[in-house]
Amino acid sequence: MVTVRTLFLFFTTIILMCGCAQANGGPASPANALPVVRRGFLGAFFRAQGPPPYGVFSVYSKNVAPEPYPQPTTKLFGAGGYCDEVAANGVSISSGYIVDTSKLADIIGLGVRWTRTLAAPFFDDMSHVAGSQQYFLSDLDSAQCALVRHKIVPMLALEAGPVQYDVVPGQYSPQSFPQYKTAGDFGRWCGFVATHERKTFSIVHRYSLPGNEVNSNPGLFPGGEAQIAAYSEACYKAVKAADQHAYVYGFELNMDRHADPVAFVQRLYDLGCKPGTCYDGLSIHLTLNYPIPPPSTPCHPAWFGKYSLQCVADIQHAAHAAIHILIGETVYPVPRGVSDEATKARAVVAALEAFARNPDIDGVNYANIDECDLYPSGYFVGGCLVDSVGTKLPAYTALQELAARAY
Repeated sequence: MVTVRTLFLFFTTIILMCGCAQANGGPASPANALPVVRRGFLGAFFRAQGPPPYGVFSVYSKNVAPEPYPQPTTKLFGAGGYCDEVAANGVSISSGYIVDTSKLADIIGLGVRWTRTLAAPFFDDMSHVAGSQQYFLSDLDSAQCALVRHKIVPMLALEAGPVQYDVVPGQYSPQSFPQYKTAGDFGRWCGFVATHERKTFSIVHRYSLPGNEVNSNPGLFPGGEAQIAAYSEACYKAVKAADQHAYVYGFELNMDRHADPVAFVQRLYDLGCKPGTCYDGLSIHLTLNYPIPPPSTPCHPAWFGKYSLQCVADIQHAAHAAIHILIGETVYPVPRGVSDEATKARAVVAALEAFARNPDIDGVNYANIDECDLYPSGYFVGGCLVDSVGTKLPAYTALQELAARAY
């Protein structure tokens, strides 16, 4: 079993988030106590695909890839750098796909040190349409260039679909499919991405697979849990083969009680999909109730039950190992999660501090920094930190101050 000390040294070396040796358990600290220092702990979404407000590219972006496309070098920025070298057609990776400066500034100003960034096969993997070597990574590469330029480390989410195939073999006839046709096809995509990252963005070693909230979205894997296990194993094996330093989180679990995340992890374990075959740690989507429940509170036992840190222990128990956990999403919507913006500010800080005190939690992704327009109604409405007209809400300032002190 990987020790906490080993993980601390590993993540410190690659400038990631763990800082585990500085964290400690125990009850919540008084409001005036110094937070546990976990440098690199705070994360956010940075979505390379889709129009604003979903994607991170400016409406003024050319969306033109450099031609010829550059080869990886030891240099990323400036003249001759992978991100900035101007190709024969007059654009670089960074100037051909122009990142929205406001969205980038929002996470830089907040103090985010890592992002969950999707490597989307529908946009980037054309190998089943245009030939076995056809990959179009300009959007993903540009997003990563913008992040790494500001010392923010991407964690790449590898999803099994949607993806395109030719419906007539040997003839250009692209059609969207909800997922890769085989686990082997998915594994090849995962291996290609991990190899590209190792050669190009050497700071990137963390991955999430095989999709978002796979325990509550049966449409992602119509073949059920056996298919989830097979695709996860294929992707995990390929990533590890491409990058011996890779650390892989599984499942992006929906922690809602109806999604049954604990039983899901146990069933996948029974299928052989467990630490060392499908994942190194698990990513869970968890928003703690506020005020934060005491440690003895069960993990959302019923309707209107209280989400608590017991959820972390329950997931570890189902995995049969003291694995590390990533909080892949947390969010405090108003009024569903908290009553008003001032309460949201207090809740966000309290949750981050509670998560940071647990040495098994590697980091927290606040899931809605500036995506108010994505959620005009529904569960996540009111969860953003920057509103639709760009106003920084109280929770943004509160989290910014906490990140500056500790994350």
